[in-house]
Formats: sequence, structure tokens, C-alpha cells
Amino acid sequence: MTDNGKRRTHILLACMPKSGSTFLSDIISEIGDFKRAVPLPAAGRREQELDEFYLQQVDDQDYVAQLHIRNHRWTEEMCQDYGITPIVLVRSLFDCVVSLRDHVRREGNLWPMIWLRPEHAQLDDATLDRMIARLAIPWYLNFYVSWRNAKNRLLITYEELIENPFEITKEVLGFARASVSDDQVRQAVQAVRGKAASRLNVGVSGRGNCLDHETVKGILELLDFYPESADDPYFQMVREQGRSILSGEARPRESAASRPSKVRTAKKHKRWWKDYHFVRFGAPMLLGVAAVSYGLMPNDLIPDPGFYGYVDDAVIIAMLAFLAGRLTKYKRGNGSAMRRRPDRASVQRMLRRLEYQ
Repeated sequence: MTDNGKRRTHILLACMPKSGSTFLSDIISEIGDFKRAVPLPAAGRREQELDEFYLQQVDDQDYVAQLHIRNHRWTEEMCQDYGITPIVLVRSLFDCVVSLRDHVRREGNLWPMIWLRPEHAQLDDATLDRMIARLAIPWYLNFYVSWRNAKNRLLITYEELIENPFEITKEVLGFARASVSDDQVRQAVQAVRGKAASRLNVGVSGRGNCLDHETVKGILELLDFYPESADDPYFQMVREQGRSILSGEARPRESAASRPSKVRTAKKHKRWWKDYHFVRFGAPMLLGVAAVSYGLMPNDLIPDPGFYGYVDDAVIIAMLAFLAGRLTKYKRGNGSAMRRRPDRASVQRMLRRLEYQ
């Protein structure tokens, strides 16, 4: 709620990796006052969790946030306290393997659910598929089971989203009680499709039909550890696809995008002016040299022989020294927004969070 009593809409897309969450969040962020939010303390290999201090900062905004986040007591408490509506996105486990394989080769290897190195992208398809199935898919199952019985959440499948993004987006916004017209949703879907901003690999279901039988059997065996979920619709869907692959009935859907290729290293080689060591050490040294040089110049903004000749020297040197001092405190992963000082309730929640873990 805002000061004027208007209810704000907070949507959390709790999603399996490669389940169309970026596509859906792109659509929602095109509508009305919705913003993209990133309520987590850090990404990369760290397990993704909600950051309460960030949630405090964006509580007066309409936002959509996408996180690869499992459900537990802390997540439920944050959703309740900050009026967050969880939307859970899932996808066929077999299709996720192939899509994640493509992502590893084209975009990077930093994931919280599996430890990958750049050289893993050079493995052949079958080997990399088995690695993902054995090391990452257990996290996917953990994710789904944690959200399956959660209260006040909406479950969406990748297949439903890709087949009819307009209707699914309407359903999501309606579930979150957002006041949005059909025209706004339709225009947002068209805008995102026009910009191709969602990073969909291929945008089709059934990509996992090309997996070898060893990988398929390994995934199906993981499902057997949850006998109580035999009648679960999602488990039934995955089992049916697995049986179709093993029987040869499933038609493979593969693309050139999944063939072995060189690892894209654009993200690894950051621009030199954003490099941590340059910002913290190189830039302050350059600013120091500039300050000394300016002080030694006799004919600068105000020539030194004049009555006020050294006033500009003092001002410029002080400014450069202050900036250099700030840069020496630069830390990796610093956000641009200042964190609010935690209040007493926040500290108590943090202590309860430690108890949950």
C-alpha cells in the first residue's frame, strides 16, 4: 500500500531456469507502472533468496521479479509481509536439460544449482546432457516439490506460456489482482515479440525428445523417489514424455543452436573501466596524478601568480582526492541503491531466518 491508499502489485516469478520467465517478466514490465525488480543480495553461484532490505525499498512500486527460488518458511513470510504474489513457472525436465545445455554454451556457466566450468561447454551433447541431468535436475525437483503445496500461488507451465502468452499473462495479472486492460496486455505481448527481448532459445516444447535413453532413464528414476507424487499432473506429464522418448514415439526437436560451439566470453572479459582492480586501484592513482599535475601547472583556470591563483588548485585537488578516496572503497557486487538501515523487526526476521536454515 502507498501513502494514498493505492494497492501496489508485487509479482514474484519463482521459476525453473529456462522456463520462459524472462519472456513473461518482459511482457509484464511493459504494462502500466510495472518495474523490473531484483530482490536478491547476490546472483551467480549463490542460492537465490529474497532480500528484505530491497523489498522495503520497492514496496511502494508495482514490480515483477524473477528468481530461481525454492519455497520455504522465509519465502512465505516475505510474500505475506510484503504482499507478494508467487507465480511458479515449470517446464518439462527433459526440455530443461537441452535448453540449459544451449545456455551453457552460448551465455555462461554460472548457476546456483550446478557447478560448471567453461571447459564443460566443450563436452559432446550426450555427456553434457548426462552431467546436467545428474547434477542440476535434482535441484529442479526440489524446486517443484517445495512449491507444489504452497498456498496462494499460481502454477504456469512453459508450454502454456509459449502457446498462448496473452491468456497466460492475463491469468497471472488477474491472480495478482492487478488492474490491467486486455489492450494493455495485448500491446505488451506484441512489443516483446517485436523486440525479441526475451532470450528464448527456440521457444518450442519437446526439445528433450532428442536425449539419449540413459539420460531419460536417469531422470525418470529421480521421480521414483517421490512415490506420493504419482498422481501429480506435472509428474505425470514428465513421465509420459519420458515413456514416449524411450518407446521412440516422441519426435525429436533439435536445433543448430545446441551443437558444440566456442564458449562466449564477452561476459568474462569485462570492459576495462568496469574492472574491479582498475576501479579500486588504477583509477585513484590516475586521479592522484591528475591532482598533482593540476597543482603544478602555473597557468590553469586561475593563473597561480594572481591574487586568488591557488583557490582553484585547492578546490580541484580536494574534489579529485575525495573521488579517489571513494573509489578505493569500491567492492565487487555493490548496488547503486543505498540500503536502508534495518529496523528492529527486520533484525528479528533475520534471526528467524537463521533458525530456518
